[in-house]
Amino acid sequence: MNRRQTLKAVGAGAAGLLLGLYPNRAKSQGIVLIPEPFLARKYIAPLDAPSTGRVAEVSEPGDRFVIVGQALDGGRPVGNVSIYAFHADADGFYTRDGLNSDQNARMFSVFRTDADGRYRYETIRPSGYNDLSAHVHHVINADGYKPRLHDLWLADDPILERNRARGRNVPPEIFIRAVTRDADGTWHATHNIEMLRA
Repeated sequence: MNRRQTLKAVGAGAAGLLLGLYPNRAKSQGIVLIPEPFLARKYIAPLDAPSTGRVAEVSEPGDRFVIVGQALDGGRPVGNVSIYAFHADADGFYTRDGLNSDQNARMFSVFRTDADGRYRYETIRPSGYNDLSAHVHHVINADGYKPRLHDLWLADDPILERNRARGRNVPPEIFIRAVTRDADGTWHATHNIEMLRA
């Protein structure tokens, strides 16, 4: 059972389980940092991966979205951090094969932060699903730091707003970021990543 199926099975309002659905060996203060399947080698960028790129092709349906950020350790930039970014499409699906496995998302790309810890990529704005707010996943790996699944949620997402109105709290391991839209209709968000030393 993939994460989407599990969320559906346990019902609406399961957003708090987003990072806690698998057995895990990477924890910090009781918070699950990364589900076990995402520790696989395929989620680590090659050493020569660029710091910029594209997750969704220009032909992909949906509003264009640009995400920029910086990996930081107490305010100090961290270069050469592996980032595997992935998300659902504009209809809320990771795959088109009926399984909808987030572990095999069709929209993904890999990056490494530059010497100043910066990264940038273009994609589309994803849709939420199963009463779960729209989000983008980042699998983070770097020597000397704990691996993490670092999720970016969009502050203006209607599902998030509706769940907040119902009194549902966002778990502390989720990072909500403001989004803006430029004159060309492209959405923008900044998602800095605070690294955790191993």
